[in-house]
Amino acid sequence: MRRALCDFLPQKPGMWVELSENESRHLLSVLRLGPGDEIELLDGRGGSAPARIEFKGKSPGAVLTESPRIDPARTSAPVELFISVLKGEAMEWVIEKSVELGVRALTPVETEFSVVKLKKKGLENFQERWQKMADQALKQCGRLDRMVIHTPAPFEIALEKPGPWVWLDEDLAQNGGIESHLSRGCPSATSDQPVRLLIGPEGGFSPKEKSRLLQLTGSEKREIKRAHLGSLILRAETAALAAVAIAVGQHYGKR
Repeated sequence: MRRALCDFLPQKPGMWVELSENESRHLLSVLRLGPGDEIELLDGRGGSAPARIEFKGKSPGAVLTESPRIDPARTSAPVELFISVLKGEAMEWVIEKSVELGVRALTPVETEFSVVKLKKKGLENFQERWQKMADQALKQCGRLDRMVIHTPAPFEIALEKPGPWVWLDEDLAQNGGIESHLSRGCPSATSDQPVRLLIGPEGGFSPKEKSRLLQLTGSEKREIKRAHLGSLILRAETAALAAVAIAVGQHYGKR
């Protein structure tokens, strides 16, 4: 089933739904669909409805063929990913796969060892492009709620959000042993209080950043945990998705 995003889903069959220029172009020019073809409309907030493509004059849109429905099994888990900005395809790959795995939101983090310097091209430009990629992945996998891509945030600003947090420290694999592996104790998450995973860049966190994270980990005022993914050296994008898979899996395993 081909899918399209819309801003609003009416509640009754037969009602008209306006589509954005980008969505219309994708359906008609890329997917080569036309009037009468069946699609699934997603509102990006958990609702979906079968529809067919129609035209009002020269303006393409869709008409609902059934009432909207909500399927919790096709929505995200209360897991948010905070990842240092990676280069090119690696960042795009993380975004796409995070949507598929069920991450609720993703915040790119500017760290000292980040190679990509976002401010030169504008933070909003990156955020807009990455959100479009996330939306395309959403339609491909059939997920019903959008993974929100937040505007990139500096390291200290990102950490201001309340917990529970988990940050990955490759050095802990040598000192903490198996008990510190993320799979042994990822914090529980709820809809109102998602677990936030923090992943550093390829070169790891800087000494200053790591010192700050260790300080917060030892604070009674913050719910921040330090964990690792084993003794093998993982690329940042691999570590991010491995951590996401563990956190999402543990959430559903406890339901």
